Amino acid sequence: MASGRRMFAVLLWRSLSVRAGRVGVALAALAVGAAVVSALLSLYLDIKVKMGEELRAYGANFVIAAADPAADGLDAAALARAVAAVPPERLVGASPALYGVVRLDQGNAVLAGVDFPGLRRVSPYWQVTGAWIGVAFDERNAMVGRRLADAMKVRPGDTLAVLGAGGAKAQVTVKGVVESGDAEDDQLFVSLPLAQRLLGRPGRADFAMLSVTVDGAAADALAAAIDAAAPGVSAKPIRRVSESDGVILDKIDGLMAVVAAFILVMTTLCVNATLTAMVAERAPEIGLAKALGADHRAIVAQFLGETALISVAGTLLGLVLGFGLAQLLGQAVFGAWVGFRPLVPPVTLAAAMATALAAAILPVRRAVKVAPARVLRGE
Repeated sequence: MASGRRMFAVLLWRSLSVRAGRVGVALAALAVGAAVVSALLSLYLDIKVKMGEELRAYGANFVIAAADPAADGLDAAALARAVAAVPPERLVGASPALYGVVRLDQGNAVLAGVDFPGLRRVSPYWQVTGAWIGVAFDERNAMVGRRLADAMKVRPGDTLAVLGAGGAKAQVTVKGVVESGDAEDDQLFVSLPLAQRLLGRPGRADFAMLSVTVDGAAADALAAAIDAAAPGVSAKPIRRVSESDGVILDKIDGLMAVVAAFILVMTTLCVNATLTAMVAERAPEIGLAKALGADHRAIVAQFLGETALISVAGTLLGLVLGFGLAQLLGQAVFGAWVGFRPLVPPVTLAAAMATALAAAILPVRRAVKVAPARVLRGE
């Protein structure tokens, strides 16, 4: 039995080595197919996170507010519990918001109390002249919307006197001018603690804006988890944004699947043509083997063994090339490296084996039908 296996291995090696040219073509085709499949699979496994992070550059996709519309906003402790319910790996940024009207030297203005570091992560698309405020507790600096700044003729470095509810006063320095193209261009932004003092609402916030890497049904599940973790709080995805995320990701997933399927079909055709040529070239050898007593099972085992060896070798080469290709695509599309995923090698090997075996079906059937008598007569 052992000698039979050794003989089988020797025959496989001899058969492949003497036809290095045709074997090389099949190997190259399988390597290219495996490289593309492994690269796309690596991107697919990372794309939800990376694409979600890219889409989060376009603003908040979640809002947390009081479940009771008649309530005086959100309690700080309830808001903290709600934000803590979001998995850290999904949370891009979060900022509470407290709004009210205050008096400036030039007239009334809408005051927005925010968490500046969180707001910067939630709204990275804002254009800022000057600089962002870097800490959440800064009560000496403020940021001003572009239209409000133009109306008051202020710029970074200027000082503003702010008069709030109950005679509360503050003097802030304009650190940055914000341009968002929306209502924020008419607002004055200060830290949440300062806004609470000026508006006479200590420990409160109207709502919180979140940027979360989540889409589709997962967004509804996350909203339910937040509601359960913080009673009295209502979390809702911003449908227009979260559904757009899901549509874009679904289209990208579909495109990758189509590309992978096309590559596998082309690989199958290429390998099929190569194996068919090999069978035609080896017809005398097959006929002689049958004349010496080889049955159909032995012929099938010979060709499938050769195909499996080519497939494994092509897959190993393709995995190396595919990992490099995934890095190039990751840098080009996301500006980030793609991590190694343990699922990629077995899935790629399974796809390559299925492709190679599908390509071998017709050539193997042709090899089995070789008639020894006709071949030996030279027909």
